Amino acid sequence: MAIPSPAGRSRIHALVTTFVVTFAVAALMRPLLSLVGYPATPSPASAQLRAIDAEVAELVVKPRDFELTSDKALRVRNAIKQGDYATARRIAANVLANSRLQNWQFSPFSDFIAGIVNVNDTVLEAHLNAWVAQDQNDAIPLLIRAQYYCDTAWFERGGNYISAIQASHLASFGRHMAKAYVDVEAALKADDNVPYGFYLKLRVVQATGTQPQMTNAFDSAVAKFPGYYPLYNIMLTTLEPKWGGSVAAMYAFVERHAGHAADYSPLKLLYVTFYRDLLNIASGTCYPNWRDHDRMAQCVGSTMEKIATRQLERQVAGAFQLYDHTDKYQFGVAVQPLLLDMLKTAGAEAYSGGILQLAASSMHSDTQLVEDRPRNTNYVIDNAVSQSWYMKGFYDNAMQKDREALAAVAATQFPTEEEKALAQANIYENIAGTYNKGGQYASMIAYEKAAIALGGPTQYEYLICYGFYRLKDYDEAMRSCSKAIDRDASDLQARYWRGVAYREAGRNDAALADLTAVADAEGPLRAGAAIDLSMIHFNANDVRGALDVLNKYTYLYDPNLTVKSNVAVGYNNRCYAYMQLGELKKALDDCTASLKYGSLPDAFRKQQELLRRLGAHEISG
Repeated sequence: MAIPSPAGRSRIHALVTTFVVTFAVAALMRPLLSLVGYPATPSPASAQLRAIDAEVAELVVKPRDFELTSDKALRVRNAIKQGDYATARRIAANVLANSRLQNWQFSPFSDFIAGIVNVNDTVLEAHLNAWVAQDQNDAIPLLIRAQYYCDTAWFERGGNYISAIQASHLASFGRHMAKAYVDVEAALKADDNVPYGFYLKLRVVQATGTQPQMTNAFDSAVAKFPGYYPLYNIMLTTLEPKWGGSVAAMYAFVERHAGHAADYSPLKLLYVTFYRDLLNIASGTCYPNWRDHDRMAQCVGSTMEKIATRQLERQVAGAFQLYDHTDKYQFGVAVQPLLLDMLKTAGAEAYSGGILQLAASSMHSDTQLVEDRPRNTNYVIDNAVSQSWYMKGFYDNAMQKDREALAAVAATQFPTEEEKALAQANIYENIAGTYNKGGQYASMIAYEKAAIALGGPTQYEYLICYGFYRLKDYDEAMRSCSKAIDRDASDLQARYWRGVAYREAGRNDAALADLTAVADAEGPLRAGAAIDLSMIHFNANDVRGALDVLNKYTYLYDPNLTVKSNVAVGYNNRCYAYMQLGELKKALDDCTASLKYGSLPDAFRKQQELLRRLGAHEISG
């Protein structure tokens, strides 16, 4: 069975450009510098830091009188790494005992266990091995180690199609997933009363097994926990055409489980999930048109006419009526990522906008920028409307709706103080993204810090060190990046920005280590990191070292693996290296190749110089 991407947390918007774009310099015989490179000497930052800390203090006014689930997860991680398995088990068992299967989630255990592990942490792995060895019939350490192996496998693999992944990374993925499968099977044998164990098994089988294995694992899981929604969600994803399924199979699956469910069963939300998936299928089918917005929209519309039935549209409308017949907070938590996924689906604006309006009406709210009935605001809808404006480039409007969402959170009754804090943190992170778009990096840092202080997810903690880098406070950038990496070793963004901060601080060895880690990994920053590595060698007059880097990362020259602008830069930089080493024919070939992927003036100039020199060489020969 083909391998789908992991079911990670939904991201609302891209906060910072993931590809490092490069630009040409004026000198005839120099390679390209990266866009992020070599700004002026940093200025004193103490006043700037004090201002940021003051803004954070204003945003996080109320001190917490409860322990966050994420903090409990970190306590368990630290206890395991210190060999204190009794403490780790006591905390984990307490969280598990206080977790509930509620409509669309098993909370808070699902978030808790994901927060414990840190990928490729050999110390954590060694202690997990020791803990499991102490009692091989204890489901808790087995589940944690299975989660560790699963997350490490996905980090090694990345999210691309198999054809774009390095063979060594695929082999590592397979090894880690095989270990995860053994552990999750043992955990379920020890205790099959933990819903998350069945979900984790589905994730593992989805990645490495066959369709019959996946079906069998799903059937066993829903026989034990028929109301555990994530099981249905992951199975529906596996039936998508790109993973070997079909739209017809998806329809049959949804009808079998949602169609026969009680009128207001949580399973009715499968219709909305399915509609989201159909939009993704249509957008993927139309991907060749992505540069032309109108053609993309027309193609998505034409595809949806073929694959989305009128009956399904009625069923989607009916699913939103769950809002008045179930727990409103839980419904909002379940619907929010679906709305945001649809809003960010390329070419689907006409459809996602209609779904957003349908959701707003069902949830007794409004999508208007200035609402007629402001008392009926709903923070989930305000948040989605904000992101709709953000994706269209109307950042002032996005900010206005985010402010309204914050007011709605303040006026909403939440089940716990932690859940209220998490809702507020999510909006703070949105505002941080908007400040980033306006180049207001100090405020971006403050809002991201406030989001983390409230307990928000930390996968975008790198924005703090990125912001300090842009403010030219390299010491603080290095410190905050290191903090993010210590918390989450899979944060390649933080490692990249720490690498360039090291470079600016003149710490080339440390910069080379970080940038090499990024260039060696699967991820969208790898090409930029490889180019930056070559530039460090060039600027140290180590042309041979730069050439070795440029020859090592062959993905730089494949437009199917790397954006064309970086392919052009890779060829251009290698052209310069060959030129400096006197290998003029290789240099000319690379400059010519560079011009196929980008019109870089630097490459034009070097090409002309090389033609002149090679011509003179032939005449003299």
